[in-house]
Amino acid sequence: MVLNINNFVNNPKGNLTTIERKPLLNQRIDSKELYSLFQAKFLEIEGRNFFCTEENKALVFTLIYFFQKKENFYNSSLLFEYPNTKIDLNKGLVIVGGFGCGKTSILRVFQQIINGSNQVNLKFTTTVNAVSKFESIEDENMYDFKESLNKGHLIIDDILAEKQASRFGKSELFEEVLFQRLENKKMNTIITMNYDSEYPNNIEHAINKLSRYGGRVFDRILGNFNFIELHGKSFRI
Repeated sequence: MVLNINNFVNNPKGNLTTIERKPLLNQRIDSKELYSLFQAKFLEIEGRNFFCTEENKALVFTLIYFFQKKENFYNSSLLFEYPNTKIDLNKGLVIVGGFGCGKTSILRVFQQIINGSNQVNLKFTTTVNAVSKFESIEDENMYDFKESLNKGHLIIDDILAEKQASRFGKSELFEEVLFQRLENKKMNTIITMNYDSEYPNNIEHAINKLSRYGGRVFDRILGNFNFIELHGKSFRI
């Protein structure tokens, strides 16, 4: 896949949308300035320079425009349009890629940049950690725990990697979380997930596995999320 970064940055598509969700990054800051800030913050957080492949750079600019709620977002070559859905800035974001391709690290850096602006609070959770906490938390703290997942802007990392929760029986914690979050159109939800190891780089198969959370949630996912498709190899090898 060949990506023309200059055209991507400077040539937004004419696919306009009414911006309803609050941008999480200041729209007045130039995208190249934000990219430089991202690189500096990545070095600070990760202790290493950002490994700038063409795809990773395109992902960073895609996220910049997504968080700024700018129409340049529509010009990203990484967007995947699932059949019978429409790409829209007022939707959330599901980033699909292989293990170790950098999606979590990149989002962690954006979380720090956004929260450092003191404008909004973008939370982060992994599905595995959330289920573990759900299974062990005291009953008197359960309401606050669920509110932390169901309310506010949130990054949900590694969806489908979690087991079913065991607490007075088996349940899918993120079936409830996603249902509750998708009822509120004002909240930003950003999700990462991996390809099925038996179907590498097959994004439709990966998305279809979200039907694990039931038909009513899967239907809402398709109607309320944009999908990003990554093909880069793992940096951990």
